Amino acid sequence: MTMGSAMPNGGCEAVVEALKAEFGAFLAARIIDDEAVDFLWESRVREHYLGQHVSLETDAEELSRIAILGVLAGRIHVAMCLVDGEGRAVDLLWKESFDGLDEAEEGLARAV
Repeated sequence: MTMGSAMPNGGCEAVVEALKAEFGAFLAARIIDDEAVDFLWESRVREHYLGQHVSLETDAEELSRIAILGVLAGRIHVAMCLVDGEGRAVDLLWKESFDGLDEAEEGLARAV
């Protein structure tokens, strides 16, 4: 199932700008990189369910693989996240950044 949304990500961009104002651009970029899964998940404007994540751990929680397209810090990103049953992203499997929307759309199509 493909899900699209027109979720505004202005709140996420406001957080990015606040981090830059408080810590400077370099440290803000480091914080964003360290917390990439949360920032990317919150900045998503399109998502696509890819199926359940299979773990070799016997007590692992059920997770879904979700491909997302989002805009964060002036760049367009495509990523694949693991999402728990509560709808929270818990891990970032990979991320690719693009300069243009057409390239990002192609990246998302490759992911699905």
